[in-house]
Amino acid sequence: MISLTSLSLPVIVLAGFGNLPGDMAFWDYSEKNLVAKTKAECSVTSEWSPDGRHFMTATTAPRLQIDNGIKIFDHNGSLQFKKMFEKLYQADWKPEAPERFGDITDLTTSLSSLKIEETKKQVSAQGSKSAQSSSKAPLTASTASKPTAYRPPQAKGLAEVQQKLFGGLAPTGGEMSKNALRNKKRREKQKEKKAAEASGAPADES
Repeated sequence: MISLTSLSLPVIVLAGFGNLPGDMAFWDYSEKNLVAKTKAECSVTSEWSPDGRHFMTATTAPRLQIDNGIKIFDHNGSLQFKKMFEKLYQADWKPEAPERFGDITDLTTSLSSLKIEETKKQVSAQGSKSAQSSSKAPLTASTASKPTAYRPPQAKGLAEVQQKLFGGLAPTGGEMSKNALRNKKRREKQKEKKAAEASGAPADES
């Protein structure tokens, strides 16, 4: 457990770092009032800014080899800035005299502009990458030929099988083939011949 007091405000931070889970409590010791509770897991170092209005925690190597980065909270315990690094070995405030800093509004605006600027850079970099990838991609959607329908190997002899099983008639009721027509005419003639023989009249041999 550590306690760090602001140099310009009646605020003290009670934090559990190291082997503790990183809980932080911001207290206004003049009013004996708990301002806020938050968390900064795996923090290795922490300190107030020279103006006494911002509190920074950092996860650094070689103590921890993963999740390296910094977090900056305001004196009310609200997270104002966060940045992760592949490897971070040290994080410190630039030494400045506290009287050099103006009102807290100016400092908050400064931090917000830094965060927005970083976000804009990331968005513009992602946009340029996507534009480059789209410009390099070949326009093959309109020129590509339509894929042919899959035809199983057994479909090659399907016509012959239909010819044998259905006399040339497609199972779906399609038009008759030439062989089917000849067979149909032959069957009709045989029926006429049998009918003529039964009635005693000569059958049409045409």
